Amino acid sequence: MGSSGRDEGTQSSAEGSMQPLAPRWVGEYDVLASLGKGGAGEVFLALRRGPHDFRKLVVLKLLHAHFQDDPEVVEMFLDEARLAGRLDHPNIAQTLEVGVSGDRHFMVMGYLEGIGLDRLLATLTQRHEQLEPELAAFISAEVLTGLHYAHELKDHDGSPLEVVHRDVSPSNVFLCWDGTVKLIDFGIAKAAIRRANTDSGVIKGKWGYVAPEHATGDGTDRRADVWSTGVVLWETLTGKRLFPNLNDVTTLQALVAGDLQPLEDHAPDAPEPLAKVVDRALQHDPDDRYPTARAMADDLREYLAEQAHPVRREDLADLLGDLFEGERERQQVLLAELVDQGHRAVA
Repeated sequence: MGSSGRDEGTQSSAEGSMQPLAPRWVGEYDVLASLGKGGAGEVFLALRRGPHDFRKLVVLKLLHAHFQDDPEVVEMFLDEARLAGRLDHPNIAQTLEVGVSGDRHFMVMGYLEGIGLDRLLATLTQRHEQLEPELAAFISAEVLTGLHYAHELKDHDGSPLEVVHRDVSPSNVFLCWDGTVKLIDFGIAKAAIRRANTDSGVIKGKWGYVAPEHATGDGTDRRADVWSTGVVLWETLTGKRLFPNLNDVTTLQALVAGDLQPLEDHAPDAPEPLAKVVDRALQHDPDDRYPTARAMADDLREYLAEQAHPVRREDLADLLGDLFEGERERQQVLLAELVDQGHRAVA
């Protein structure tokens, strides 16, 4: 929610991001640790307890108390929950519940273990390495598959919901330790079921990833998400930002002018089929882009199918395991400690 994208700590990416808390309950959820704060809400690691020693780790997002009396912010929060609750796809993070505890609105999301794509790219840059083109294509194809599902979603009466994510970026692409790719945070998504105003004239999303027509206020449809995924693919192939160190004004000027850095200048060895995909996805005129996320994903999967070694999620899992050796195990130890502390507090 807000122009900066997701709330920090929506999922676990490092044990250092978890700050243990004194025992506290929100509804039926035992709050274990703080994962961060965002513009509209706080995010926590929590535990759902049930009979017969049933326990499930979740992420709980709690609307800031000072917003509880602001009808517009509350409606936006509920809009996010209503839309997210409708999304059920392997490449989209799952929202489980929305509720009110006392006077505080909250939503509950599935807990994911892994890291954000932004952190993977930053780590590779620090090591002076780049993501293999095949893995870059695989990640983008998975994101596009989740996007196409969301774009095609219909209401209970069969009418299109016209969902547009509007915030596709490396920080909203989550890589699970097992190699599963999840698109997260539909907090600023546009959809027909939203009740709050999402077209207030304020550009929603991260400036370096919004489509030109979004930046100029000309309206957006699913092809805006195609553009954003094209930017993500450009950056995973080059290891650089498409709009480096630019402020909002200069980024907007570059978007409007169509002033993009050619992929070949930064990744001369990028496979030609992938360069063509990037070029089509980043066409200034939406009519010249891929018409759907699925069409772009199909070209990426065709490229992958032609490779001698078919890329699987296990290959991504192996890369994550090598780059972040020991971190998954440290996460699990910390989680076990937090759950045990919560259990002793309740006992």
